[in-house]
Amino acid sequence: MAAIDLPTSPIERPRLSDTIYGQLLDEIMAGRFSAGDRLPTENQLAQRFSVSRPVVREALQRLQTDGVVIARQGSGTYVQRSPSQRVAELTTKVSLHEVLQVMELRMALEELAARLAARNRTDEQLRAIMQARQQLSDVFGQGARAKEADYGFHRAIAVASGNGLLVQALDQLSDRVQGGMNVTLSLTREASEQRRERVLDEHDRIVNAIRVGDAESASIAMRYHLDQARNRLLDRDLDR
Repeated sequence: MAAIDLPTSPIERPRLSDTIYGQLLDEIMAGRFSAGDRLPTENQLAQRFSVSRPVVREALQRLQTDGVVIARQGSGTYVQRSPSQRVAELTTKVSLHEVLQVMELRMALEELAARLAARNRTDEQLRAIMQARQQLSDVFGQGARAKEADYGFHRAIAVASGNGLLVQALDQLSDRVQGGMNVTLSLTREASEQRRERVLDEHDRIVNAIRVGDAESASIAMRYHLDQARNRLLDRDLDR
């Protein structure tokens, strides 16, 4: 019998730096290292994980890019903010690093969408944005429905921008965007009533700026909202 040629499917292996990044992040989220604590030196971490210093350095750079640690010249690397263990539980299917990367991309796309929506929106599109905002409030504590409502709000703003490419870009990222929303909304539902009110108020600021046609304020309000979502994700003590 002739041999059957099967298509090759190379197995992707995680980089060593990714593994170390994940382990250090897990330890920070578990509370082994708290905000203000100095991490072990590169040499100590290299010995602990049996890897080279450049591998450790790459992992630490990722943590610094994510805003979790900060490097101080001549002093070492310190924990700057500590995500909660709940974040680890909510990001089992997708890494925290990827959630943060999606947020960075959203800042670029959605700041522009809000700015353009303030300039170009029709009365009908404004009503759609306002209805989406009300829908989010109505289902805020309902898990999947809240995630879908939040996405619907941000998509309505992209539609109102008048730029179809912004809508397409957001739709192509839909699964990842909603995955991040699920994490941040879950944290907010489990936090204080004041935090919930602040999150909804951030949405209201965006709506009001678009309603009055203030493009600059709409852009700033969107950036503030997304930046605050990122901060709440990274800091277990913020706005609880």
